[in-house]
Amino acid sequence: MKKNDIKLLTIEISLILFSLFCIFFANMHSYLYIFLVSVIAGVLYFIFKPEHRKERFHTDLLLLIIISIMFYYAITYFAGFFTGFFYTNYSRSLKGMFINVTTTLIIMYAIETIREVLVKNGKYNKLILIIVPIVCTLLELPSHIILSLNLSRIDMFSAILQVIVPCFIKNIFLTYITYLTNKNNSLLYQYITIMPNYFLPVFPNLGDFFRIVVDTLLPIMVFMLSVNFTTIKNDKIKNSRKLNRNKILIYCSNTLVFTIILILLYLTSNMFRFTSLAIGSSSMQGSLNKGDIVIIDKKERDFKKGDIIAFKEDGKLVVHRVIKVYDETNKMYQTKGDANNKRDAWIVTKKSSFGKVVFRVRWLGWPTIALSELLSK
Repeated sequence: MKKNDIKLLTIEISLILFSLFCIFFANMHSYLYIFLVSVIAGVLYFIFKPEHRKERFHTDLLLLIIISIMFYYAITYFAGFFTGFFYTNYSRSLKGMFINVTTTLIIMYAIETIREVLVKNGKYNKLILIIVPIVCTLLELPSHIILSLNLSRIDMFSAILQVIVPCFIKNIFLTYITYLTNKNNSLLYQYITIMPNYFLPVFPNLGDFFRIVVDTLLPIMVFMLSVNFTTIKNDKIKNSRKLNRNKILIYCSNTLVFTIILILLYLTSNMFRFTSLAIGSSSMQGSLNKGDIVIIDKKERDFKKGDIIAFKEDGKLVVHRVIKVYDETNKMYQTKGDANNKRDAWIVTKKSSFGKVVFRVRWLGWPTIALSELLSK
């Protein structure tokens, strides 16, 4: 590995540690964080000075990004005439807009500068390029309000899939765009998708689930269009057999990615029959271990003895086993955790029941549990 690559890897690791420290341990004011990230970006740019030159795909990708995002706004605002609109939560005063816009522009420009420095100087090292989206995602996360909240374990699983995953996917796309061109196209995408939040007074009221879908799928769609465009344009110069082979590979990978993301959104939206939950305690140890993910059938409310069910108790979701059915007509059940010595002190009713556990995935929930426990401290 070259000496320059070792420097870049060291910088990436340092930025990851810095971001994690700011997220979990430092009760840092947002202005101080923006200042520190800006200083880091300035120092890296002064030391490495990424080369600026006319890239072959610059103009084409620029038009592709603009057209894709404008099409997205046209569709969503048209849908708003049927679903209604809501007022933005951001300040609409001149001072408030100025502060919001200025701070957002500074942090976006700083992160994109860091991205460009790492990508352009490490473009021949795959490990460096792979780590770049992780670095930029972690640098961006402290600006998300949701990480400053005292989230419960069930909320944390949804938060990761609804906030961190869309942010990470977006940063993969922006890293790819920066690799092909420079930070200007990445900044353009950020400006067009984020700045309207501060200037437009109303937005289509599509609901939280569809907002999450859009936040996740928009960068994926533009990313896939960009990959298809650049691959086909490159291969047209070569032979048609390779072009057809690449097309098939792209379509298969696109389908797989879309399928996985749609399944995750389906299971975390809590809008459909099946939903998911990360087990955050050891009360069901042996049957359901801490860190497992369970799939819950919300439509199934007719339980029998031995079923593992989810129900609400004191505002939280609990997953325990039914040990006695008191009234099958009115649906009243006694529950107990398999690892607990005593039965639960409450009776589960039809109103408090949430659904039946139908499937579990071992250990998949450990990252969300660890993150939730770290935040709670």
